[in-house]
Amino acid sequence: MKTMINLTTSSEDLGRFSSAKDLRDFYQSFGCAGLELMPLPAEDPELEKQILSPSMIIGVHTNSLGDWMSADRNQLQEHFRRDLDYARQVQAEYVVFHVTQVTDGEAFTYKMQHRDEEVILEACKLINQLLDNQSYSFYFLMENLWWPGLTFQDPAMTKLLLHGIHYEKKGLMLDTGHFLHTNRKLKTQQEALTYLTSMLDAHQELLPYIKGVHLHQSLTGSYVNQWLEHPPTLESDPEKRFGQVFTHIFAIDRHQPFTAPGIGKFIERIDPLYLTYEYITRDREEHARYLRQGSQALGYFPH
Repeated sequence: MKTMINLTTSSEDLGRFSSAKDLRDFYQSFGCAGLELMPLPAEDPELEKQILSPSMIIGVHTNSLGDWMSADRNQLQEHFRRDLDYARQVQAEYVVFHVTQVTDGEAFTYKMQHRDEEVILEACKLINQLLDNQSYSFYFLMENLWWPGLTFQDPAMTKLLLHGIHYEKKGLMLDTGHFLHTNRKLKTQQEALTYLTSMLDAHQELLPYIKGVHLHQSLTGSYVNQWLEHPPTLESDPEKRFGQVFTHIFAIDRHQPFTAPGIGKFIERIDPLYLTYEYITRDREEHARYLRQGSQALGYFPH
């Protein structure tokens, strides 16, 4: 199993490091082999050249779109093709792709317009259009969210997705934090681990398809419940609306270390090829603290 840290090409992320060696030393100090990188539109190409080396990049996380089912298919393909071709260019071993559909309004109200099956069937069409007759060699790993699509709540839906994809090197990326948001009653990490374990039990025959894990947690059910009592009105101005939705989503999905006793056994049961400590942090020091906590919980870093 290869372990990674998550990173984007934003200046905020890359600016935490003084050189490529500094970045490599940083992730290797926590026993990590490289990066799962999200390639954002270039902010500072020179900084990217200074800090990033293709040899660091093990996985590429595509830039996801929440509300895509009514979008123009040609534009969608162009959007995702950029990331897929980037992954081929840097010889990434895997690509991550969200299978979900959610509008800003749905994210605010939790009143969904589509069922999991609808989203999965449409996602299969798009993914097959992207991958059929291409010379990609990476694993294509589909990630769960708590919106309609792949949620890991129903093994039949997970099977439907896997069976609908033509690409041979298909698989799943289990995001532990995203799965926890499907149960707003969870209060502790131990309850969260029990809930995740019950999902594995239900998906036992599909475990070989889980090639990767995004390991993190956030227990924010009480926040969502309070929010839904009086959801605010969405801003009409696009820029204000984006900030409003962004703030709300990351109040739900905090990406904090999973440190419950037994999390190591949970990962061993899956036996993934790839594990990413996927955190959202304010600075390098907080990132280091989170990595220390997360890796210690797996027994991969000395106390």
